[in-house]
Amino acid sequence: MTITPHGGRLVDRQVGVRERERRDAELGDLPKLRPFVDDLYDTEKIGIGAYSPLEGFLSKEALDGVLTRSRLPDDLPWTIPILLTPPGPENAATIAALKPGDDASILDEKGRAIAILHLEEKYAWDKARFAQSVYGTKDPQHPNVSDLQAAGETALSGRIDLLRRLELPTGADERSPADTRAEFERRGWRHVAAYQCRNPPHTAHEYIQRLTLEREDVDGLLIHPVVGRLKKGDYRPDIILEAYRALVKNYYPDKRVLLSAFSIAMRYAGPKAALFLAIVRKNYGCDGYIVGRDQAGVGKYYDPYACHRIFDELPIEIRPYRYEETFFCRTCGWMASSKVCAHPVEDRLDTSQTRIRKALSEGAAPPKEILRPEVFEILSRPNVVQS
Repeated sequence: MTITPHGGRLVDRQVGVRERERRDAELGDLPKLRPFVDDLYDTEKIGIGAYSPLEGFLSKEALDGVLTRSRLPDDLPWTIPILLTPPGPENAATIAALKPGDDASILDEKGRAIAILHLEEKYAWDKARFAQSVYGTKDPQHPNVSDLQAAGETALSGRIDLLRRLELPTGADERSPADTRAEFERRGWRHVAAYQCRNPPHTAHEYIQRLTLEREDVDGLLIHPVVGRLKKGDYRPDIILEAYRALVKNYYPDKRVLLSAFSIAMRYAGPKAALFLAIVRKNYGCDGYIVGRDQAGVGKYYDPYACHRIFDELPIEIRPYRYEETFFCRTCGWMASSKVCAHPVEDRLDTSQTRIRKALSEGAAPPKEILRPEVFEILSRPNVVQS
């Protein structure tokens, strides 16, 4: 049996086919909300239980608890607020007319209703306070702080009913928590480690994945890349998944690794994002979670190892597998960290994505020690990143 979901049960706010047909027939009379794409990802993830125990978007009380204590009203650890804040004048009149007890349809980018919001509360929220509490900064150069400025001024809370899944480029690679739990059971995996990523793999990633698979308390590994909204320079979701397929197919035993996509907006909130992403993987059935150096960090906003310590500060019944920064040591002849390698910094090859992208943009091959040839072939194609 896999780990119990966060809060004790796996939420399922998806409606059946007959109920969806009935709701579809009534949608014409409902107010319509057109939120930002990040909120659409969150709507779907609430509906399929990825954000258990949440059944909808946070109330003002719940938001305050997360911002001040990193806990939900029932004292359950939770670090990233999940809000519905439809932006722009196209939503303003609808939001102004809504009152608690009303229903509203949530439309995707094509104008298709994907969910119904059962409004319980609407309230003004403090973006500056949100930014400081969640991201540790109000600096508009931080990508998520910048995004906050475009969000609506009013937050809508309430449970949702998910009418249908989003049409995502990841297609069949996108599994629900119920799907992954069923697959773990089919494979006989009782103890599963999750690997969070948002880029194609290099050998430093592979190194800590292999170390985790060597553990006696790990039956299998879920590689679960975040592939949500793209920003300039991001690898396309299909490229990330193809690169990982190449790694899994050519270098891992297929009975020990499962690759699945996870479409949400990436929160670069350092330790708070690391814990949130672990909570989500707990809902997907993982009882172990790999935490590297500066996970979910960006720039120099966070202590690189604060993401390790937060698992002691806010226990969530998941085993964190903590790893220090890894590198290729020319003298050792393989991947290493400062825990196992005493050679000087000059002997180390940097495995950063910045270095890899720079080499690829210049038409050069990164050192073979830091990128598998099958992955290099995929990343060296034209138009693999968002322009």
